[in-house]
Amino acid sequence: MIRIFFYPDNTRYVLFTEQALSHMYAHAQRRLWQKEAGGEVFSSEPGSSGLVIHTATGPNRADYRRRCAWNPDIKASDRNRQIEFSHNRHVVGLWHTHPEIYPSPSARDQKTTWEYLDSFHGERSRYLMVIIGNHGGVPNMGVWLASCQPSREWTQLCEATIACGKTNLQFKGAARTIGDLQNGSCKSE
Repeated sequence: MIRIFFYPDNTRYVLFTEQALSHMYAHAQRRLWQKEAGGEVFSSEPGSSGLVIHTATGPNRADYRRRCAWNPDIKASDRNRQIEFSHNRHVVGLWHTHPEIYPSPSARDQKTTWEYLDSFHGERSRYLMVIIGNHGGVPNMGVWLASCQPSREWTQLCEATIACGKTNLQFKGAARTIGDLQNGSCKSE
């Protein structure tokens, strides 16, 4: 399974591979005692208009984790980034869980996303915030984008609704880009 989220103007998208999704879903807070978990998401082409998220890392053992809080262990996150970079994958955003059905970013989540984007000192124009909810066989998921070109904007991306054999025009282009949904499990007509 994959999931695709489009920019509001439908000219760009973010595609999450099964590998990345499975990793994040495994940490969904489905029980009251479970703590927030998180990490970073990686792509091999960080500047592409079709951003493919290949992997997600974290949580790490020394992360600060509470029911409604997560802060990464900086040293472990650095090691994860170096490993991913050695495989030609670049960090393009953060992910974490929320103990809510329909996840949405807190003011702190937005501030953190901006801080990460600013730390690139202009080498990146966008940074993602991915939040995994706690409801559904496939957990609800929200994707937001902090971008700084031409001005600073915080944007929620819209998930593509996919039905086998029926796709909207925006999804057709994305499907061709990723090999017609990874070898034809759904075909765009």
